[in-house]
Amino acid sequence: MIDKIKVKVSAFVSDILENDALRFGFTKNEKSNKNALLNKLIPTLVEVRKARREEIENILKNDFNREDSENIYNAVNMVIDEVYFNGEELYMLDEYIWIRPSKEARATYDEIQVSETKITAQETPVYIRGLLNEYSRLPQYKREMLTFDKELDVFAEACETRHILHFWDKDTKERYKAFAFDYYYGYLYDQTNYCIIYDINNKIVKSIPLYRVQDIYMIKQKFKPSELLLEKMQNYCDSWSFEEELKIEEK
Repeated sequence: MIDKIKVKVSAFVSDILENDALRFGFTKNEKSNKNALLNKLIPTLVEVRKARREEIENILKNDFNREDSENIYNAVNMVIDEVYFNGEELYMLDEYIWIRPSKEARATYDEIQVSETKITAQETPVYIRGLLNEYSRLPQYKREMLTFDKELDVFAEACETRHILHFWDKDTKERYKAFAFDYYYGYLYDQTNYCIIYDINNKIVKSIPLYRVQDIYMIKQKFKPSELLLEKMQNYCDSWSFEEELKIEEK
């Protein structure tokens, strides 16, 4: 069981983590709390890494019918970080970060120590550095999606099923009972992901940045929007006026 982990990273990676901790609301006493960010993020990055390994293995077996697919698979896992992330901005390891595993993330760190390091032939700090090198190369909107992937999954399911959502706005401390309409990836200049909702109690169409959605869950009850509401919500989305709110009296 690991109490704390010391990871040597580049200044580039350290700066990205500092930016994201502040941008995504991981703060303590008005300063960045990178440990909280990493405990939220690393379990997702490990799952992404495992899913990619599985995809590589399936391609080798199913598409190429390689009898030696296991040997190739093991070799790929051992060298992919070195080959793919050998960038100049990531290479100079000038900074240290400390990770103190949270209770919620402890199982992931145990898995890294027991399983992932054997598969990749790396020590725990080196393995984590590889995860962070990959993360830091991504645009900000994608980093936000990875950090809040569980919240996004719940929201996306609510969009599909029309089950009513409940969640907190991390910034305003407001509690919402909402109909989830759609979500938009901020891959252009804004680099923010928006969740478009109808605030059922206040009868307002509005957008909430993904990073502000907290303690989200669905209930069994479904919301039945009128055609007029759906039309107005679509117009709201098409206008990209996400900083505004739209009052709609839904009957």
